[in-house]
Amino acid sequence: MNRRTIVFAATALIASADGASAHARLRSASPAAGERLSAAPKEVSIVFSEALEPKFSTIDVHNAAGIRFDTGAARSGVDAKTLVVAVKPLPPGDYTVVWHATSIDTHKTEGSYSFMLLG
Repeated sequence: MNRRTIVFAATALIASADGASAHARLRSASPAAGERLSAAPKEVSIVFSEALEPKFSTIDVHNAAGIRFDTGAARSGVDAKTLVVAVKPLPPGDYTVVWHATSIDTHKTEGSYSFMLLG
């Protein structure tokens, strides 16, 4: 094998391994991590890097006391990479969003972030 063939084969192997181990990562969210809001959102929306299985993906929203403010099951948003959950009216305070995502290739990821609603 010549050097060009070896480099091409190694690149192809790395690219296929990366694709095979793809996981749904948080790309953006609304409200965003660390955001300080003057008006309460009606929903939390998260965009991921991969398409999701909404039945097996969740978003929980709770305040500093641990009281949940999401209204239940998350649903698909504008596309298969977006997950949305409605929230109850939020009083001022700190909120944590905890998400669990299952991508269509069944890989699971999870994470959390916080935002603040100003009084």
